[in-house]
Amino acid sequence: MGRSIMKRTPINVIIIVFLLFSLLEAGTTGKIRGRITDKSSGEPLIGVNIVLEGTSQGAATDIEGNYTILNVLPGDYSLKSSMIGYQTLIQKNVQVNVDLTTTLDFEMSSTILEGEEVVVIAQMPIVKKDVTSTSFRVSSDQIGQLQVQNLSQIIELQAGVVQGHFRGGRAGEVMYIVDGVPMNDAYAGENLFDVESDMIQEVEVISGTFNAEYGQAMSGIVNIVTKEGQERYSGKITFYCGDHISSNTDIFMNIDDINPFDNTNYQFNLSGPIPLLGKRLSFSLLGRSYQDDGWLYGQRIFRPNDFSNFSDDPNQQIIQSTGDSSFISMNSSTMQTLQGKVSLKLFRMDKINYTGFYEKSRNRSYDRLFRYNPDGNYRHENMSYQNSFQYTHMLNQNTFLTANYSNFFTTYGQYVYKDKYDSRYVPIEHLNATNSNGYSTGGMRMWHHFRDNRTEIIKADLRSQITSHQNVGAGISYKKVNLNLREYQIYFDEDDNIQIPSDSSAYNNSYDHNPYEIAAYIQNKIEFGEMIINVGVRYDYFEPNGVVPTQFYNTVGAPKREAKSSSQFSPRIGIAYPISAQGVIHFSYGHFFQVPNYEFLYVNPDFEVSLVQLEGSEPPSRGFNMMGNAELKPEKTVSYEIGLKQAITDNLTIDVTGYNKDIRDLIGQITLSDIYGGKFWRYINRDYANVKGITLALEMLERPGGIGFSVDYTYQSATGNASDPLDESKNQESDPPIESEKKRQPLNWDQTHSLNMTTTTTQMGFRISLIGKIGSGTPYTRESPYYNNRILNGERKPMTMTFDLNLSKDIPLKNIMISPFIRITNLFDKMNNLEVYPSSGTADYNYSMVFENYRGYKTLEEWNIQPNWYEEPRNIIIGCSISFDQKK
Repeated sequence: MGRSIMKRTPINVIIIVFLLFSLLEAGTTGKIRGRITDKSSGEPLIGVNIVLEGTSQGAATDIEGNYTILNVLPGDYSLKSSMIGYQTLIQKNVQVNVDLTTTLDFEMSSTILEGEEVVVIAQMPIVKKDVTSTSFRVSSDQIGQLQVQNLSQIIELQAGVVQGHFRGGRAGEVMYIVDGVPMNDAYAGENLFDVESDMIQEVEVISGTFNAEYGQAMSGIVNIVTKEGQERYSGKITFYCGDHISSNTDIFMNIDDINPFDNTNYQFNLSGPIPLLGKRLSFSLLGRSYQDDGWLYGQRIFRPNDFSNFSDDPNQQIIQSTGDSSFISMNSSTMQTLQGKVSLKLFRMDKINYTGFYEKSRNRSYDRLFRYNPDGNYRHENMSYQNSFQYTHMLNQNTFLTANYSNFFTTYGQYVYKDKYDSRYVPIEHLNATNSNGYSTGGMRMWHHFRDNRTEIIKADLRSQITSHQNVGAGISYKKVNLNLREYQIYFDEDDNIQIPSDSSAYNNSYDHNPYEIAAYIQNKIEFGEMIINVGVRYDYFEPNGVVPTQFYNTVGAPKREAKSSSQFSPRIGIAYPISAQGVIHFSYGHFFQVPNYEFLYVNPDFEVSLVQLEGSEPPSRGFNMMGNAELKPEKTVSYEIGLKQAITDNLTIDVTGYNKDIRDLIGQITLSDIYGGKFWRYINRDYANVKGITLALEMLERPGGIGFSVDYTYQSATGNASDPLDESKNQESDPPIESEKKRQPLNWDQTHSLNMTTTTTQMGFRISLIGKIGSGTPYTRESPYYNNRILNGERKPMTMTFDLNLSKDIPLKNIMISPFIRITNLFDKMNNLEVYPSSGTADYNYSMVFENYRGYKTLEEWNIQPNWYEEPRNIIIGCSISFDQKK
């Protein structure tokens, strides 16, 4: 691009200087603090030694009897305090959470016997008084109690999360962080790695506002801390198998063919010290192989090389069928993962961590067009790996430095056959011969789409407890991305040879961009007694490394110029104020910015406009005649919330929170035309939305032999002028064209009422969890020949309800634990509608069917059965875990 940051504006010079001296990253640790006094006199004790057992971390009390232990990984600890002339006191069950302070004040008694110890169970408050915004923390023990299978199930339990949308925001507005490193795919905004539940030490889901240390997210943060190896060995082997069992055979083809090995999983994890290298070097390693045949099947009546011609004249009708009639899964998936962490403890509590991820997956997406020609649809494959190095250096008891370097690579491919010259390809006429509203009787998709993403991230952290009441940090991060894309549609020439369109064709696109981001922020956590103030500000800078046309009446021939960079400041504040011994009120406010997903910046890199779109030729990367915009501004959310959390008993709490989000500069489209009459759509910042709601939550902690439960209800209104960046082009391409909305309407995922429930109990070695979700219907637009008054999202789909049951039994056998289990998702096999026909408001029937002329394979009635519009049917898996732990 040729322009340095220094030449942009004078403020950037100041920012760069600031960056060189300021360091901070996303939180991965917590803090323990407290005051120790003499039990008899109440006077503070000076010089008491406090040690976290099993670690090298500790502190000593000052002249006021205060102590602070920083940089503590989340988990349960035993804290040992000792002093000459006093009984040694061991506090067990000391719980530490990410980004939070665990306060532990206690008294010590004098003694005349050396070595006398007193062991007590620390009484940890169930209301965390330094939480200034809505967050949901789940420890490894709680994950074991809930028996959830993956990270997405944990996230969906959070109040205000609807089908991956956090508090009414669009998909892709959530940042996933693993051990302090962002893990989102820059191209599509998706989570790159699904961290396995057995690798998670703690996961924090923030659906409200968040501190300045977190950026590039507008709706939420998922902060994951992985397990480190301990001084003793532990491990587990897990295997299971299962299948979908449903009576809805009229909707789901082949669902009555029960095969217990349709869904199989083999997994191991092992952690402990590395042999011959002492206790300073430890590891944690997990591997998994997963295969699922899915529940959406097709039948191979036709093969791609078949050709049919449906005509009203029976003498001219041709139906060629060479299939073997076997049932083929159309949403199958396989995945292999390897995840690991190595920790080296140096002197003076310094530490080096290496974290690595590898994931390879293949899957297919259901398309009803290919129900009887299943070999003609796309295959998808993905491979990703990540390496992360973290160095933590304790400068002194109250200050530590953390530096991170991470690089990851991901590659994605979409095609029918990977080799573009595969002899099984046939001309597009085989696919186009099918009637527009009928099943494919031959042919296949012809596009090949490949992309890869190489990302490097450098982050650092300097955090200091500058006084007993202030914890200050300041920070920097640098992220560089190399994004490469190639896509093309193969075709046959007049000699029936496979060809690739020329680089100047709209059917052949490629680009290579190297954008980068720089961020700096400063955060101050002020603790005035039990009152907590989190205040911070963040600065983000983005260099897109792209070009834009100088005019749009002839975009291909127009001169191009460099896209301008963007930057913004984001102030954040949160306050938590205690109103009783076990009650706290919190308020938070902030500005949140996010660079749009890179796919919107760079699509159609040659700015081509095609006057003719061939049938079946829509490219995989969004739509046809879409034009990217490298000068898209960051999207913006201004959010605030106020809430109250109160303990009713020593294990029951109630939480009430109200929130509001004003969302601006969302990605939308504008319709343009060139001098040749070609219509195209350019991405711009034009859409807006508003979300408001209130959440009421009850939580009872599970006691030994008792029952634990959580119930949360959310009332929410999410409105905006558009739900999808493609709404403008969809409206213009409809027949007749529809004028885009200029006022706010309910967004597609607006769920007015939602209720989440979890129940857990342990009885006689049995662990039982029941998870339920009930939600009111999301909006849809009523359209029908009988219904002329079209109101965007003016009607509601049917309500949804689903329950999952998990049951396991722990059987101790010498030094190992055998745990057989059964897991049932969608326990009652509810046919929840994910999509509906606009004429009827249900997926069961299309009233407009009587006005359609159908000519093709099978009947119109069957064509209107769409099994992918229903939620996954009942799935039953049975398995067993075998684990050992030397600590036990």
